[in-house]
Amino acid sequence: MATKNPTLLFIHGYRGSHEGLSEVISALPSNYKIHSPDIPPAGGKSLSDYTTEEYTKYIIDYIKKNHLEKPILIGHSLGSIIASATAAKYPDLVNDKLILLSPISKKPAKPFAMLTPLPAILPVKIVDYITTKYMFISGDKQLFQKALKITHKCSSSNTNKHDLWRAGKYSASTSIADFNPTSKDILLVAGEKDRLIPIKATKSLAQKLGAELVVIPDTGHIMNYEVPKKVAKAISDFLK
Repeated sequence: MATKNPTLLFIHGYRGSHEGLSEVISALPSNYKIHSPDIPPAGGKSLSDYTTEEYTKYIIDYIKKNHLEKPILIGHSLGSIIASATAAKYPDLVNDKLILLSPISKKPAKPFAMLTPLPAILPVKIVDYITTKYMFISGDKQLFQKALKITHKCSSSNTNKHDLWRAGKYSASTSIADFNPTSKDILLVAGEKDRLIPIKATKSLAQKLGAELVVIPDTGHIMNYEVPKKVAKAISDFLK
């Protein structure tokens, strides 16, 4: 059930932290109550295991601990998987609206899936540069440096390499398509030039879920860094 001033619960992606969504959040209207927690292994937190069950339990425990009444889940990248799984498993505890940013519409191809956990064993700054360079679409060098700085700040908050490795394996082994949050009013927001998840796959998922799809031109998977105001507009327009 939608409310006049709904609570929004943001769920960030792999190697991210709450910092990665801060510019999107700051661009939203002030009437929303917003929560943006660090999701393990970010923020010095760990899960006993990195599985759908443990991730969804973490979100539901957060909702109960903070007395949130049917929050609207907004997940980015890996967070889109966690949000979808939580909405499918605990429909009575979350809002009927569900928002997925840079959604993981299908499982990565096998070669890429095998590489996903590798950041856990490579030097952090090297991984930050390579991943940001690959996913950053804009030619704005100043904006790239800003995105790289935020990426490093986020990745540096992860607990340890073992947790990061397990989280990476999970992120490469599942997708939104593994769940069925079809009772929800769903918005997908995707970058037209997403190099991680082809826009064709996201269009197919939107059709399968009966979801609204907003495609933002000339941006990619980390649109939260490149065009945060456009992402915020897509969210606020949907919630109106």
